[in-house]
Amino acid sequence: MSSRSETSQVKLEVSRYTPPELLGLVAVTVILICIGTVNIYSSTQYMNIISGDSTYSHLARHLLFLSISVITAFVLTKLPIKLVRKGALVWVIGTVLLLCLVIVAGKNVNGATRWIQLGPVSLQPSEFAKVTGIIWASSYLAKKVDAGEKIALIPQVFRAIVGIFVSIFLFASGSKRKKNKKYTFGQLLTYISPLAAPLVMAALVMKQPDMGTAAIILLLPCLLYIIAGLPAIEILLGGAGIGTLGLLLALSSAYRRDRLFVLWDPFSDAAGKGYQTVQSLIAVGSGGFLGQGIAKGFAKFLYLPEQYTDFAYAVFCQEMGFIGGIIVMLLFMAFLLLGFATARRLKDSYSAFVVYGLTLMISLQGLINMAMVLGSFPVTGVPLPFISFGGTSLMTNICSVGLIYGTAVQSIENTEREVRKKRIQAMDGVNPFWQ
Repeated sequence: MSSRSETSQVKLEVSRYTPPELLGLVAVTVILICIGTVNIYSSTQYMNIISGDSTYSHLARHLLFLSISVITAFVLTKLPIKLVRKGALVWVIGTVLLLCLVIVAGKNVNGATRWIQLGPVSLQPSEFAKVTGIIWASSYLAKKVDAGEKIALIPQVFRAIVGIFVSIFLFASGSKRKKNKKYTFGQLLTYISPLAAPLVMAALVMKQPDMGTAAIILLLPCLLYIIAGLPAIEILLGGAGIGTLGLLLALSSAYRRDRLFVLWDPFSDAAGKGYQTVQSLIAVGSGGFLGQGIAKGFAKFLYLPEQYTDFAYAVFCQEMGFIGGIIVMLLFMAFLLLGFATARRLKDSYSAFVVYGLTLMISLQGLINMAMVLGSFPVTGVPLPFISFGGTSLMTNICSVGLIYGTAVQSIENTEREVRKKRIQAMDGVNPFWQ
């Protein structure tokens, strides 16, 4: 009898602190993981046979990483959000050290040094940097929002820079006038503090080189600035500035420049620079409305490069058709909407920023990858979350869902606990609730 009542109590607690939007997000994640597992087997079986490995070689590795990821994500759901927030600097230091280690002793694959080889396992620290940047930016943006500060970056930075130059001039001229302490180098750092750590990590990722991942590391904190209330004029100016800088960086490298030039007409060099995009479009187009059937697509037969990693979506579309491709798109859109709906429920600004940021990280990567496969975005190293093969990417995304779940549930629970506490105090005549 007691055990039954305890079980019902647990169910009540779960239903009370877990909003339906969050349960929906978890359900979408599970569906995407199942789709990814089937697709990995389908896209790697022929490749494994050709190389002399077991047909299930990549599938077995995927299931191993999946198991580890799910266990880790469950642990993260129990991790106190206060501990995550206070440990933001530790997260940054650890990630920066890993990124530096990649530069020094990383594994080079196809001209890119992005992995650390640990025996049979390859670790890609740039995936961790995305989450670390969100945790860091969320912490500092929450401080500004909670303190009632205006989220206006450009005027504050401009004034700080002018103040610094004025202070230098006064010092050099020997003037006895007091410098304005409000506009110092230290204050400048506080204005840009949410972007400080992401900038450092993005610069290290650019050295690998991996412009796509570096852009995402920087983009996510910028989007959190917008959510925090950045003025429209600054959004426009910042967007124009970032877009111009990104274009210049893309044009500064020969291989990135080539990817841009063939973006709109890959068939102009179908056997050369546009080969990957052309083969992807052929795979997607040949799937028709209903697809060729699971494990029956021919693109994976060494025609399509990276058919199980960056271009896994092309194999899926060929085998599951237009309907299957649209369903995956809708699932990522649902993930975005459900994550945002969950974040809007949270009264704690830090928790809300974390949920917003991690939701954007997974959803945007999904949309960017699908746009790349469909020839609407330059070829980048951005995988399709939950579906592309890759241990570090899979672990990062599943653990991010664990962080979303744990952060949201704990935030709602803490908020309700505070409300109950104030009501009890009001009933006792101490610190009335209406105060």
